[in-house]
Amino acid sequence: MRKAIEAINLSVSYNGNKVLRDFSITIYEGDFTSILGPNGAGKTTLMKALTGVIKNVTGEIFIFGKPLRYYRRRDFARHVSFLPQDPQISLPFLVRDIVMMGRFPYLRRFEMEGPHDSEVVDYAMRLMGIENLASRRLGELSGGEVKRVFIAQAIAQESDILFLDEPIANLDINYQNEIFRMLKKFNEEMKKTIVIITHDINHALRFARRVVLLKNGRIVREGMVDEVVNIDTIRSVFKTDAWIEYDRDGRPYVLF
Repeated sequence: MRKAIEAINLSVSYNGNKVLRDFSITIYEGDFTSILGPNGAGKTTLMKALTGVIKNVTGEIFIFGKPLRYYRRRDFARHVSFLPQDPQISLPFLVRDIVMMGRFPYLRRFEMEGPHDSEVVDYAMRLMGIENLASRRLGELSGGEVKRVFIAQAIAQESDILFLDEPIANLDINYQNEIFRMLKKFNEEMKKTIVIITHDINHALRFARRVVLLKNGRIVREGMVDEVVNIDTIRSVFKTDAWIEYDRDGRPYVLF
């Protein structure tokens, strides 16, 4: 299996304080990986480092074997899309136009979108169930609908790797489940690599193939779900009593 992302001896500091410490990780092409850990563990910092958002990084980051620093912006955007936790929601555009913005790596300046761009946008909107919102403005939508619009934009970017930082934060449980199901479908249909930060450990365990557990800027455990998740590790990382049960498919879920 080809390496999609590889970080070697990665460290990130803010104001002299190390947030990530000598961090190494490999994520393989086509994986669905969830990054878990308590507040302050370094999850968002890790994602911003891997996507080049922050620059004060030591160590090496490779995307499909090529050092991150050698990528040009447009070329990088064809390989990697990143949805931050709080995307800009004040954009005065229609929903379809916002999703179409995901096509920017493929369009030259002032170039109009073509049939393939429209097909990709249609697929992304259909996958996220927002076709009926195409002519609505962002400010008219609910929080769950807004999140689906921006996920559709990231999908329309047709990148090989999709990074999402807390895409279900502050959403009702029905939206949380729906978004994870849609992302899993996209992962399976299109064989894209997904890396997602979530505070909901049970969503991670249910939908992800691999899990990375962070604490104090270091990896505690990483690997397949059934390799990583055990009662001692969960209690150690989250500093709370917990119990593990298993669903009818044999996948673990955590009770706190």
